[in-house]
Amino acid sequence: MFVKRMVLATLGAILSSAFSLTAFAGWQDGNPLVAHALGESRGKIETNAKEAFLESWGSGFRAMEVDFTYTSDGVLVARHDFEADGSYYRLEQEAKAPLVMDRNTFQSSKICFDQTPLTAVDVLSLMVEYPDVYLITDTKDTDKATVEKQFKDLKQIAEAMEQPQILNRIIPQIYNEEMYDWVKEIYPFQEWIYTLYLNYYPDYPKIAEFCEAKGIGTVTIENARVTKDVIDTLHAKGIKVYAHTINRYKQFQDLLALGVDGIYTDRIKPYELKWIGLSDSRKVEKKIVSLGNGEVTLDTLKIFNEDYVPLRQLATLGKKFDVQWDRQNGNLNLTSGRSFSSLGNELLMNYSGNLIMEKTKFRLFYNNNETKIHPILVDGEVYVPLTAMTQLLGLGT
Repeated sequence: MFVKRMVLATLGAILSSAFSLTAFAGWQDGNPLVAHALGESRGKIETNAKEAFLESWGSGFRAMEVDFTYTSDGVLVARHDFEADGSYYRLEQEAKAPLVMDRNTFQSSKICFDQTPLTAVDVLSLMVEYPDVYLITDTKDTDKATVEKQFKDLKQIAEAMEQPQILNRIIPQIYNEEMYDWVKEIYPFQEWIYTLYLNYYPDYPKIAEFCEAKGIGTVTIENARVTKDVIDTLHAKGIKVYAHTINRYKQFQDLLALGVDGIYTDRIKPYELKWIGLSDSRKVEKKIVSLGNGEVTLDTLKIFNEDYVPLRQLATLGKKFDVQWDRQNGNLNLTSGRSFSSLGNELLMNYSGNLIMEKTKFRLFYNNNETKIHPILVDGEVYVPLTAMTQLLGLGT
């Protein structure tokens, strides 16, 4: 009942307007970068904060690692530890006795003075809002009772949300062979990672055979242990190799030359991959779209696994519409039968070319009626879901 109350209190209106969810296979495709501890926000790292999740998603990360631990009253939260010289120091918090916070203290203690701590309920709620994100767990503990409790809690939270399918986007990291069976008894997760940082004397051929037998597709290794022989041993069994934690571009480039498939990082961004010979999987593509009796060419960008297009490109089609930004009320108003004039400076467009994304906070109206369409800002440009918008405008596809 406690988890149920937390879920309902946290979700509120989120679930009523959440995007449909899809289970994805092969999370590594297009994701050579994993955002370590949810990534960087405002120059701060290792925070596991809400702002880190949002900034990482906006920068193009679709695979994020999160640390989990328990508060003193048994609530699973996103935090590395409660050690005075550990997370208290890194998160710029004063360490007071008792060191392990209770839930209320945890939720009211800002990270680095202005960032938001997350419970496990909060993390999974963000996964509901952002249905293209894979979440990689770093649960730290290796004793059976704690491991089972952690994953039972995650399963219970997802079920209390009535969103059990988000479990198919959670990727457990296991620390030993026994942990695989413990976790799989709780839920048959689709993807797994064997992380070796607690394995002090790894037998790589044995690890490769174990992963092949259990269907574990990825192994993560500390950078200092990465060699071509290790990578070749794992690749021979079809297992991908990620290194951690890498924040220097040249170091990543050298690891790629050895054969690694990806890295965990605090600071390297997907739009910077071009510097080392890779590319950001997000791309604006011109697509010919059938609308009614004709065809038009639109710029399309995959967001939440569907085509989004610039709002301005739709403004001149069909009955046409004008766009007015009501800053005071936070509304974007579309009025049909009028000629589009301008849209951009009002929303502080930023043509960085890095495809920085942000979910809009404003409401979209069409002929004075509020819609359920949620635009996304891409470098400040307003993008909208193609299918929903063409239905709204009566254009047909």
